[in-house]
Amino acid sequence: MTDARGAPEVQLSHGGRLRGWREAGLRVFKGIRYALPPFGTRRFAPPVAAAPWQGVREALDFGPAFPHWPRHAAPDADPVGGEDALSLNVWAPDAPADARLPVMVWVHGGGFVRGSASEPLYDGAAFARQGVVFVSIQYRLGVDGFAHLPDAPPNRGLLDQLMALRWVQDHIGAWGGDAARVTAFGQSAGAGAIACLMGLPEARGLFQRVILQSPSVACQTVEEAQAALAAIGELAGVVPDRAALAQAPLAPLLRAVQRLTQDAGLRRTMGLASRHLFPLRPVLDGRMLVAPPLQALQTAWQQPSSLQLLVGHNADEMRLYHVPGGGLARITEADVEDFARSAGVALPVAQASTSGERLCALQSDYHYAAPAAALAHLAATRAASAHRYRFVWPSPGFDGHLGAAHGVELPFVFGNVDNAAARELAGTSPPRALSQQMQQAWVRFAKTGDPGWAAHRPELPCVKLFGAREAVAAP
Repeated sequence: MTDARGAPEVQLSHGGRLRGWREAGLRVFKGIRYALPPFGTRRFAPPVAAAPWQGVREALDFGPAFPHWPRHAAPDADPVGGEDALSLNVWAPDAPADARLPVMVWVHGGGFVRGSASEPLYDGAAFARQGVVFVSIQYRLGVDGFAHLPDAPPNRGLLDQLMALRWVQDHIGAWGGDAARVTAFGQSAGAGAIACLMGLPEARGLFQRVILQSPSVACQTVEEAQAALAAIGELAGVVPDRAALAQAPLAPLLRAVQRLTQDAGLRRTMGLASRHLFPLRPVLDGRMLVAPPLQALQTAWQQPSSLQLLVGHNADEMRLYHVPGGGLARITEADVEDFARSAGVALPVAQASTSGERLCALQSDYHYAAPAAALAHLAATRAASAHRYRFVWPSPGFDGHLGAAHGVELPFVFGNVDNAAARELAGTSPPRALSQQMQQAWVRFAKTGDPGWAAHRPELPCVKLFGAREAVAAP
């Protein structure tokens, strides 16, 4: 359906019409509001669905990111984002409304404190060119999304994601998408959020397949969440309760979260668990999240589940956090021991490596590799199927020291290897064949549940390697 100028339009199942634009044979719609701005009287409240409207609204530009502090921002910089941030974006092939195309819904990462669906890395055109309706969503971050307040609903960022997924169920047919063929996928915090949703009764039927890239599934206890909020309030000079936080300027709160994210010593000084880089994350509140994701899934999957899972991690995850700025060389053996003690894990056998390399390996396994393996094992025994992968391609970034770090797979998965963010992660000459291979596997999984290699079974483990000569290996 097009207007007089040839611009694509869609009629939502309840509500008005949206007008997007055509880009290289695709239909693109950006900044579609699925919930009202969560500020003013709606601050720290459950999301409120956007009301229907009459007539046509243009969906030509991304909505603002949820307010956050960018990763590389200077200490005196301003936060980015705006209030009307609960929006989503759609890239779709030029197909009729009854095409019943598979749908992929992207949940971005960023430690639950930063990031947005509008980042150039997450452009969904390459997926849409392969016959997928691609959706990217935004949700509340930081204090607004995940701070635990006794008189506010918990895990508001997860509530936002649930509402966005319900919006997809209601409306994606307007683009020819099939609401019964939805793959939810995300990376890092986005993958961890989806892992939380997988165990919730409220999420049943909202997606049938899941792709988890480097899932960070650690949640906070209420006591840990209270300590984190107290630290943020102290650094921002704000009483850590709902009324005071709702009246406080955003910048001091965001700056406080950023300081705690960047400074492990400060986290220890303020009584926070030093094993976590980010001070805010989903909270085991006893109402919405009653158990950590793996335990919740064991309960949810007491009866066999039809869910299909693709999960994996990168070989050198934590190098993203320790290599830039020369931090790897400053790590001492005391840091390694402190992390092992905080995480409750055994120290690795000493090898001919530096303390920095030892800490990277220990943290990479704790935060990402071990959760990915545990999720695959559980899904292999309780769900319809599980497939595993490991990304091992060594990035040339930072003079060859970055390796297969956290997030390096993103340009390859999205087929966006040429923008500035991709060059920072993957260099100026990334192997395009690897990108093609990964994206085709993701799309094939979304279409069929089979990414193209053997399923993982506990008695016969199988891991697909991306970026190595050997295609498949045991864990």
